[in-house]
Amino acid sequence: MEEPEWDDISPEAKDFVSKLLAYDPADRISAENALQHAWIKNVATKKKVDSQVAARSLSNLKNFRG
Repeated sequence: MEEPEWDDISPEAKDFVSKLLAYDPADRISAENALQHAWIKNVATKKKVDSQVAARSLSNLKNFRG
């Protein structure tokens, strides 16, 4: 997460994304645990996401070919 887009992202959010994107399914966070992650419980539910950032993020996910 060295790109400039990640500069203003909290450590908790980076941890959450890293756990979601773990290559090995055994290492990947489960949906249940994801909902209990500190970032979801304490931060994400209290902040609004910029619509342009959300649209770009969704576009990137649609275009991802792992």
